[in-house]
Amino acid sequence: MSPHSSRFAQATALALMLLAACSSDASGPGGSTTLPPQFGQAMSFSQFDSALGSGPARIEIKLLPGGLVAREVEVEPDDAEEKIVSTVTALDPAAGTITLALGGMTINYGSGTRFRTPSDSRVSRSEWEAAIAAALAGGGTPPVEARRNPGATPQDPGDPSFTALDLRLESQAEEPKIEVYVDSDNLEPVASPPPVSILRVFNLPIEITSSTDLWEILPGGQIPTGSIEFEATVIAVDENAATLTLAGGTIVQVGSVTFDPEGDLFSLSSVASAVASGSAVRTEGRGTVSAAGPPVAITATEIKVEVDN
Repeated sequence: MSPHSSRFAQATALALMLLAACSSDASGPGGSTTLPPQFGQAMSFSQFDSALGSGPARIEIKLLPGGLVAREVEVEPDDAEEKIVSTVTALDPAAGTITLALGGMTINYGSGTRFRTPSDSRVSRSEWEAAIAAALAGGGTPPVEARRNPGATPQDPGDPSFTALDLRLESQAEEPKIEVYVDSDNLEPVASPPPVSILRVFNLPIEITSSTDLWEILPGGQIPTGSIEFEATVIAVDENAATLTLAGGTIVQVGSVTFDPEGDLFSLSSVASAVASGSAVRTEGRGTVSAAGPPVAITATEIKVEVDN
């Protein structure tokens, strides 16, 4: 077995163990656990191409609304699952499928699927279908998150299938997103750019353009210099200093940065209240490393704060 195959097999085994461990957890994915800091640094397209060419890699694709153009692609450390985030445009209870706005992708579900709503971490299939059907009947496009275990090897780029082990109806829509394992087969050259390249996953031809941000999430909490992406649990807020303290001690200087309206919290005072109440508060954003620490200090240029439930 090659080193890359061995690494992927280890990630798959980890996925199975974690799924078994969390199957009875009422908090669900992204519940009250503390997220350790993750930091990312920018990549060139050639570096991104090399990362996929060196073996299976887990990536997160964030798409611009209404199409198949990547706003951002991150190369991430191995994880226990693959995930699709989108809104539902159609439901077929007899077939056990939902159709997503994301490229018209079809998600299958069945007897092995766990169903969740914003208020309940485990509901029956019929209850979940009724909630989706009611939202569609009212003219809505209910937001969902579909999760599954990764396979033993990356799925063929032209294979559109995705059977969810976990289907969550969300309270509000997020930007469309795909988290999946890929390799060099998923990246298709373009004879006459633009776009720069086609990243094909689930038979969706996602465009990588000159405006697509490419990032590498560094393993083990390594700290890059200069421009940085960050994501972690918020453990403390200092409103007077306009700072957030992240798990691990990193200090984020918020200053006058406008909070992302797609988040859940939009001011330091609301973040402070949520942390004080014991809620699981998570932030992600971009900024510049202003001190290597300890503690590491980051001056934020973009920030989004969410409450995991």
